[in-house]
Amino acid sequence: MTETRILNVTQGIWIDEESLHKAGLGPRLQMEMKPGEIRIQAASKTVEDLPPSEKGWQVFKSLGNHAVSGRLENAAEEHDRYLYGKNP
Repeated sequence: MTETRILNVTQGIWIDEESLHKAGLGPRLQMEMKPGEIRIQAASKTVEDLPPSEKGWQVFKSLGNHAVSGRLENAAEEHDRYLYGKNP
């Protein structure tokens, strides 16, 4: 069953829990915005659903994926130059 409501927006829109429940939506939502349209749907399970520490480990483990082979000379002393391209 489709239900349509006309809303007059003054400061924002509030969607009550009963309306979300009727639509079959849970507590995690995904909002997609396009010109003239906002679509709200259930959020899919992604990396964002992982606990923060697990997500952090995944990012940390991926840091070496694009590393250049070899060895940097004086890495400790030249840290800023290697990472940020800055000379002392």
